Amino acid sequence: MASPCAHPSLLRVAFAVALSLAGSGCAVEWTREHKLYCRMDETLGVRETLYFGRSIPGGGKVEDAAWKRFEDDAIARAFPSGYTVLDARGSWRGADGATISEPSRVVAIVHADDAASDAAIREIVKRYRVEFHQEAVLRERTAACTSL
Repeated sequence: MASPCAHPSLLRVAFAVALSLAGSGCAVEWTREHKLYCRMDETLGVRETLYFGRSIPGGGKVEDAAWKRFEDDAIARAFPSGYTVLDARGSWRGADGATISEPSRVVAIVHADDAASDAAIREIVKRYRVEFHQEAVLRERTAACTSL
């Protein structure tokens, strides 16, 4: 069988199909499979690490009591089997180009790789951004072999 690279017309067709899907409002999620060979006594899961800045644009910060309410209402309800919260300090560059250094909270959550967990993570991020007027919450997602 000939390589698709040998047929530029096939590449043009594939490109046109991709453009038409993107232009039609269809969400196309590109993923790549990564083999993580877990031991027999381990389960393949996902580790999410979320980075929450505590400075509020315009002044102030997310105080401990406000964080605790957010954690209890958003994170603990979505992931009752557990998560870890770490105090941190981080820096990042905002949309205006300015580098911001601020106290932060880092939350690590290990869960199944399923749509419900993904939706819960997206809702946590959205809720924090809206509630505390944040430009962004960094989400780091990686495959993990887990055992209890």
